Amino acid sequence: MTIKDAVLKSLEDFPQGATTRELFDNIIEKNIFSFNPEAKTPLASTSAILYVMCKEGDPRIMKIKDASRTTRFALSDRYAAPCGTPRSKKNVVVAKPLFNERALHPLLCKYISTMSVMAKTISHEKSNKEEEHQKWIHPDIVGVKFSKRHNKACDALFKAVSRKENMCLYSYELKKAIHSDYELKKCFFQAVSNSSWANYGYLVSYHINENLKDELERLNHSFGIGFILLRPLPSQSKVWYQAKYRQIDFSTVDKLCDTNPDFEQFISATEATLNADDKYFESSIKALHDKCDKILRTEEDIRNYCALNGIPLDIENH
Repeated sequence: MTIKDAVLKSLEDFPQGATTRELFDNIIEKNIFSFNPEAKTPLASTSAILYVMCKEGDPRIMKIKDASRTTRFALSDRYAAPCGTPRSKKNVVVAKPLFNERALHPLLCKYISTMSVMAKTISHEKSNKEEEHQKWIHPDIVGVKFSKRHNKACDALFKAVSRKENMCLYSYELKKAIHSDYELKKCFFQAVSNSSWANYGYLVSYHINENLKDELERLNHSFGIGFILLRPLPSQSKVWYQAKYRQIDFSTVDKLCDTNPDFEQFISATEATLNADDKYFESSIKALHDKCDKILRTEEDIRNYCALNGIPLDIENH
């Protein structure tokens, strides 16, 4: 166990937050971690770990100013403000990841590629400026999946009978972190709006307060938007709730094609692949791949990418 692990473990005993001294004393009292007997300033080391975690944007902890303006620390997903204490933005500072949200796109594209979904980032800055007032219309990432049967005869028959059902379109709204019920509602309904055109819509987050899981399940049941907990490695990511199938909303697809060239390019390449003759299908798939985001191939590629972009590899969801 590291000092960081000990700090997180000790914080579990302080739902209303604790000072660095209280955390340190709790670590010693419960024998959570054994400091080096030769260490001259173990309390200072504990304090330094806490401030470094906040500075680096570790979403697992939060820094709080109590009524006496004393600095306290708490776990983001367990914090319970004392009775009568207003939990205002002035009192609570939530540690937020420092990396850019778009830096997560390659990690999501890698994960959904394991489910045979080809994905493309939609650059909002390329959209028609006349549509800027349409705040919740653009998806962050769009994806397409073509079904394929193992038996060639069966696959040919399926395509002949129902070519349209050979393809599904996906929409993803991606966030760095969701800490509160308010943030969840805002992000979820943004995903509802941005994903209304697709067969399947997902909200994705790199970190989420697990206490929100029940509310997320209710929203998924009511509105059909799925949820993905994203991690650096595909094996660590999880689909918490599956999205429900919907018919494609072509009026919104039409609007998005007029609004954003990235989206129009993606739809054109998808249509060309869908209608390609069998002998041209593989070349059409390759052309579509070329228009989609590049995929991080190996675990080493992923680790190097995260290191370059300041994305923590050891993030945990409690």
